[in-house]
Amino acid sequence: MGVVDSPTQSIGVVGAYFAKTQLSEWVPANIARQLPSQHRHIWVRLSGTTNNSANSWQATCRDCLCQCRLTASSSGAEHSCIDQDGHHFHGTFSSIPNSTGECSGSTRCCKCGLSVTGTLCPPVLMPEIVQSLERTRLLLHSHHPTQGTRDLVTTISTLYKITKNACNGDIRPIKTDSEKPRKLLKFDPSCIRLLEEGLGFQLRLQTEYHPPSDTGVRLERAQDELALIAGRMQRKLPESERVAGLLLEYDGEQLARWLGAHAYERRQQQAGLAILAGSGTAVDDAYRRLGVPEDASDAVVAWAYRRQVEEDPETGGPLAQRRYDCLSTICAVRTSSDELLALVDSERDRGLVASAAVHSACAALFGDPHLDISAVDPDTLREVFLARLSDTHKTEARMELAAHLAILACAKRDQKLEDYAAEVKLGIETQVVEKINTWVQLPIGLANIGNTCYLNCMLQCLFSILPIRNAVLRFGDKVTWNEACELGRRDSGRVLKEDEVKTALKFVALLRTLFESLVEKRVEAWSATLANKGSSGYPLAIGSPMFPVVTPDRELADMLLTTPSGQSSSLQQRSGFQQQDVDECMAQCVSLLDHALPPNYDNSSWIEQLLAGHLEITTTDGSSPTKEPPTKEAFVNLSLNLPAAASADINECLDAFFAPTEVTSDSRVRSSRILDAPPVLCIQVQRVQFDMAKMQAFKINSHLRLRSQISLTRFTGFERGGDSRLEELRQKLECIDQRLRTLALPAAGNDCDVLGALERVQAFMDGVGQWAQLDAAQQLLAELPQAPDSVMETARSISLQLNSLSSVLGDSKRQWDVERAETVSEINSIYETVEVDSMAYTLHAVFIHSGMTPEFGHYWIYVRDYDRGQGQVRWLKFNDSYVTVVDESEIFKNGGVEEAANPYYLVYARTLDVDGIADLGV
Repeated sequence: MGVVDSPTQSIGVVGAYFAKTQLSEWVPANIARQLPSQHRHIWVRLSGTTNNSANSWQATCRDCLCQCRLTASSSGAEHSCIDQDGHHFHGTFSSIPNSTGECSGSTRCCKCGLSVTGTLCPPVLMPEIVQSLERTRLLLHSHHPTQGTRDLVTTISTLYKITKNACNGDIRPIKTDSEKPRKLLKFDPSCIRLLEEGLGFQLRLQTEYHPPSDTGVRLERAQDELALIAGRMQRKLPESERVAGLLLEYDGEQLARWLGAHAYERRQQQAGLAILAGSGTAVDDAYRRLGVPEDASDAVVAWAYRRQVEEDPETGGPLAQRRYDCLSTICAVRTSSDELLALVDSERDRGLVASAAVHSACAALFGDPHLDISAVDPDTLREVFLARLSDTHKTEARMELAAHLAILACAKRDQKLEDYAAEVKLGIETQVVEKINTWVQLPIGLANIGNTCYLNCMLQCLFSILPIRNAVLRFGDKVTWNEACELGRRDSGRVLKEDEVKTALKFVALLRTLFESLVEKRVEAWSATLANKGSSGYPLAIGSPMFPVVTPDRELADMLLTTPSGQSSSLQQRSGFQQQDVDECMAQCVSLLDHALPPNYDNSSWIEQLLAGHLEITTTDGSSPTKEPPTKEAFVNLSLNLPAAASADINECLDAFFAPTEVTSDSRVRSSRILDAPPVLCIQVQRVQFDMAKMQAFKINSHLRLRSQISLTRFTGFERGGDSRLEELRQKLECIDQRLRTLALPAAGNDCDVLGALERVQAFMDGVGQWAQLDAAQQLLAELPQAPDSVMETARSISLQLNSLSSVLGDSKRQWDVERAETVSEINSIYETVEVDSMAYTLHAVFIHSGMTPEFGHYWIYVRDYDRGQGQVRWLKFNDSYVTVVDESEIFKNGGVEEAANPYYLVYARTLDVDGIADLGV
């Protein structure tokens, strides 16, 4: 469990780490093999029950059912430490069960003396027995998992009631031949195993299961475990089907409070798991070695490090080196931590150099990461460095070599060599040009912090829209945004509340931090490949320095992924609603930006002017020429339906959107036209539909052909006379396609058309005629009533007729194919002829959803990048952390049906303003 460096004394760990990590990883050795390798306890208890007191705490793991009991040496609701930074625990906890099957351990705070002893009891119901029952029940209803869960909960709940009755003295047996028990328990092998091995029931008379004669503590524990299992499993059922008495309450936070370990300072931005270059030391192992939780603030990490230094002041020992490597690793991940950087530098002054940095430097200069640098004399090191330097003329590579030399000089504690390395590094830095070549250095990716791929796509898209990026980066000027939190801003006529304004301002502030990081990381990645500032001894860049990444703030993500209660109805929100799609996430973001504007803005803010357009809607009664008064309707995206065909053009979908539609049974017709279109036009492709028969959502994976240029001019009026030629061509194309479809054979499962079938039959009849001429066939036919000449004549006649029919149909089909190609070409010519006016748009971004169903899958985004200096266009693919250049053919495919990855959300920029709207520069 946790970190134990000797059998008698462990290194000190922060109280929060002890509560959140060490105790959650304490698993009996005989149980661990039945659990996933990364198993961590989740402490729970039944709702309304508590076994905790001032000096004791008890809970059970929700998943493995191990029970943990802790006892403190002092009383108090919270065992707080005399040190404001919290407890620093030392102790050992054994995973080897004793003679009673329990594991034990103890720990003591070295500052306040608080002592905590613990006992871990293995479950009565072993995990593999419970898992076997769960697999069996779900397998029976693989087509309907919810029903499988119902059966599973029914079985467990029934066993819970039987066990409870047995503990209360009811020793009536369970009769396997009775209808009700068979219906509830089924008595399949997995249930029988749970009854016999888990609960100790005995089968008698072949049809009766009797409870154990000595119920005792074991059966009482089993009763509690069954209740917890039922409570855990019923979470998958609708709330209306859950039993209140079996609901679970989580005790993880209560444990931290009971230990006085809940009030430690946390950092806002989580650090992800990363591997240092040239080292096998993982970030999570660094936190483990220092004994601090990953969400601890920089101050807590620094305090834990200093505390361990106080307990082991030996500078040159292996423990000190290991400890400093951990600090360096965490500092390299938390690149914005000035406090940890200062601590790393101060430790470097004491002669410590990170092992990862030394290994990487030795590998770069000598090709051997495990070289003993202390055995290399300074002159040899300098000669090797100069030889490596002469092999490259790239600035980034030369700077990296200089940094490696500085690290090795520090490791050797050679001041002259350090001074030489500093001079070389300064000379190389002066050669770095001031202008950043953004075309060479790609933009920065965003780390996925847990099912946030579509959020990352949306954030990258917002960053690429110049007016939004510039406004967000101006946060702090007290002019662009309502930083004084003045009230009066309205949303759909309603005055925003103060907490709504503060939430919106917090969102803009977090978004500015993210945008600044995307800019700064891009500059740093181009100008230098080092993660450190200067020639200190902390590690080099994590992973590949050419592919840095920015981790979105968790709070920023929560603002966009979770809609809090009490928000504006205009956002289509409700309490607790989880955003599950790009358009909903975009709507949430735009609304927060709008709420953060000063109250003196009118209802048409710059955000709405940038993203919102208006439609004019008219409704005509088919039985009367009278038209209802037109209405004006705002839109922030156009929702386009895909046709039933296997492939469609984006223009066809736009035409269908604006086409008159019958909306009611009384023949009323709804027509729409564009009053004004926004500079940034968002289009949602309605791929998710709902099957009323199956009562489930499904995804349409039809191919959608995109256009780099589109025009909305033809949709500015109700009477679109300019479309007459287009409509005529479409009708002609449909007529041709109908003729071609007629050539298909009606027989099910036959994949050839009439022409192919005719050719096959003709070849067959030719073969029959040739066969009838053979001597063997002649002899055979002489014995039969049919004359040989008659067979040959019949086959020849049929072949000639088929040849004639095939020739006529073939000529017609070739003519139709030519006409179809000419028609499609003319339609494409109309679509591609886009006059550059206020209604012409250029494709800027394409959101892609990969997945056959709407519930699962992955998002990435393509963004158009333009180099104004050279007049070049390229497309970039943002796939979470990875940013790559792709060929535009990957976006503008002309194929038929696509399988799983297809356009889901499109962003167009007005062509006249595209240079001032779409920009990926810094």
